Amino acid sequence: MGNHNFVQKKELFSFNATRCLRNEYFHNDCHICIDLCPKNAIDVVRNKLTISTAECIECAGCIGSCPTESFEIANFDPNEFAASFTNQENQEISCKSTTPCLGVFDTDHLLVMALRGDKTPVCDMSHCEGCPLNVDGTMEHTIRSHIKHANDFLVQIGIEKSIETVEKQEDSQEGMTRRALFRKGLEKAKEAIAQEGVKPLKSMTSAHHALPDIRMPLKRILLKNSLKECVGSMNQTQFNVNSPLFFNKEISFDACTNCGDCTQFCPTDALFPTSDKQGIYFAQGKCIGCGICEDICKTNAIKSVDGFDMVSIAYDRAQQLVHYDMVMCRECRCPFPYKGGDPICNRCEGYTKEFSNMFTLARDM
Repeated sequence: MGNHNFVQKKELFSFNATRCLRNEYFHNDCHICIDLCPKNAIDVVRNKLTISTAECIECAGCIGSCPTESFEIANFDPNEFAASFTNQENQEISCKSTTPCLGVFDTDHLLVMALRGDKTPVCDMSHCEGCPLNVDGTMEHTIRSHIKHANDFLVQIGIEKSIETVEKQEDSQEGMTRRALFRKGLEKAKEAIAQEGVKPLKSMTSAHHALPDIRMPLKRILLKNSLKECVGSMNQTQFNVNSPLFFNKEISFDACTNCGDCTQFCPTDALFPTSDKQGIYFAQGKCIGCGICEDICKTNAIKSVDGFDMVSIAYDRAQQLVHYDMVMCRECRCPFPYKGGDPICNRCEGYTKEFSNMFTLARDM
């Protein structure tokens, strides 16, 4: 994950291609950031996502949209901001004072801010309509979707908190001054990086991604840790409804061949094999809903279902979706997942049926 040969950088903005779903799995069609970029700086070349450093203006609006945290900007870490929000003096988050474009935050970040402590974020949306980043209203729609999904989830789990918005706000001299300071800080950061030997401090997210064998987005880990603090006081922890945040899977015992492709290609290890390699576990709290497992399954054995369990999510509890006894095929003498009946594997069974005429003796013709 940390191979610098796969990282594209501008002054402050960077894209790690090894974390991108589009590059993780050839057939994945994730295009959220492409649709969101106001300058068309993100494109797919030879089925690999790439950014044009000439076109990119480092607005950071795409950062929150990436489910695997492929994008980072050196002067602002949304994970650090969300984790320390309870210590902030001001509840309002605004592109005119405290942050880059609010597109830098995902639903996970907003929930982390809302769940930790007594303060809940107030999103300043008053500048979105006329913002040059808001081409055809796309950026504003995305930000409002994140806020809605966060508030819907809080209602679902019975927590009486909500993320508010500011729709109209006059530009005070104080706000303009703070924004000017923020922009000035941005330019100073660029100048510092341009100087030889000066590097930006490693952010919480960068440090997390540098750890070995880490595939989970930090924003999801922060959210699960935040949920641990309140799950004990919930009147209900199991829900039989659909969620835009947490996803559920089931595997058909009859259709699954235990080939292992779904566990191999799962980008966050939400699906992983049992210790004996004869079954599959699913950790709901790790699933980001990318759909790779369903797409790669040749027998269509995996499908999404409604329902989520807050205890399992918060504490990363996994459930066993399928398990087989391995027996020896009577034809090829290789082990295969046994599902009852004649002990013959699918390959041999299909072969004998398709080419049965080759095994007919002359005397029987």
